[in-house]
Amino acid sequence: MKNIIFAVTGSLLVSAGASAQDSDAETRAAVDAYMAHYSAAEFDAMEAYMAEDVVFVDPTATGMGEAGMVHHGRADIMEALREFAAQNNPIGLNFEWDTVFESNDRYVFMGRVNATYPVDQEGMVFRWSAPQTTVIHMSGGFVVEQYDFADYEGAEQGLVPANWQD
Repeated sequence: MKNIIFAVTGSLLVSAGASAQDSDAETRAAVDAYMAHYSAAEFDAMEAYMAEDVVFVDPTATGMGEAGMVHHGRADIMEALREFAAQNNPIGLNFEWDTVFESNDRYVFMGRVNATYPVDQEGMVFRWSAPQTTVIHMSGGFVVEQYDFADYEGAEQGLVPANWQD
C-alpha cells in the first residue's frame, strides 16, 4: 500500500513539475514576445500581453514630476504609448540586453535602449541611447507590472547612419 501511495505521490509531483516547466516556458515565451514588440516599437502588439489592471512605471523619466512616468491600466498605458508613437514616430527602441534573468515571476532585462527616429537627411537616423533596466512582473500569463529605469541625463544622442546596427 505504501508503494502505491509513493508511486501516486511521485507521479503527481512529476506531473506538477512538468506542468510548472511548461507554464514557465510559456510565460518566458510571452515575456520575450512582449519585449520583442516593445523593442520594435510595435506598441499595439504589446496590448495582448497586458493584464487589464497592468501598471507601467518609469520613476527615472524626467520632466514628469517626482514620480516620473506612472500609468495605471491597459487603456491608459496604450493611450500613452500611442501618443508617444504619434509625436515621435519611433523606428524602434532597439534594446540590447546584456543580462536577462527571472526571479519570483519578475523578468529583469539589463542593457541599453537605442531608440531611433527618422530624419530628413538621407541614410541617417537620430539615435537616443542610454543604459536601461526593465523589470516585467508576470501573473496568470499576463504582464501585471512593468518598471523601466533609464539614464535619461546621461543619454547619448545624435545622428548616426541608418544601418548603425550592421
